[in-house]
Amino acid sequence: MTFSKATLAVVSLGAVVFCFLTHEFAHWIMGELIGYKMVMTLNTAYPKALRWNSTEDFMVVSVVGPAVTFLTSFSVYYIIRFKGNMLWFPFLFTCFYLEFLSGIMNYRNVNDLGWISRYLNVGLFTLPIIFVIIHFGLLYKTIVQEKYARAYVLQTLGWILLFSSVWILANQKFKIILIS
Repeated sequence: MTFSKATLAVVSLGAVVFCFLTHEFAHWIMGELIGYKMVMTLNTAYPKALRWNSTEDFMVVSVVGPAVTFLTSFSVYYIIRFKGNMLWFPFLFTCFYLEFLSGIMNYRNVNDLGWISRYLNVGLFTLPIIFVIIHFGLLYKTIVQEKYARAYVLQTLGWILLFSSVWILANQKFKIILIS
């Protein structure tokens, strides 16, 4: 399958938007389902009251974002495996990158899997490392099985880095509220 660099850029942008929004929407919807009035920005979801009624509520809301990203990753992996369409690859790569970046960010600001790891008393980085290894395994296996060229993988990485950086910076700078 051949396509232009512009097509890869557009699909990568779509992958970043889709993966970030589904991850945060999962947090938002779970919070709403268990009784909170939630707010969702480009890269966060939290109770409007800025507090949780219990640690368990916080853990339930925390786990669904990574769970949705995990399910997305597996779904896309199998779509690529059985359909062979290279344009799904940016979605798989974005899932990996999202978990990788959030795992690293636990050094600075504990987030989803870090909180859950602490709650389970298994150490801050245990679940993030496990999730990153699984996501990387799917990514690597896809690259090898599908024989993706190094240039394609690096171009995809470049677009994902660019678009996710802009997405995160826009969230930090402008605090764009998507659902309130």
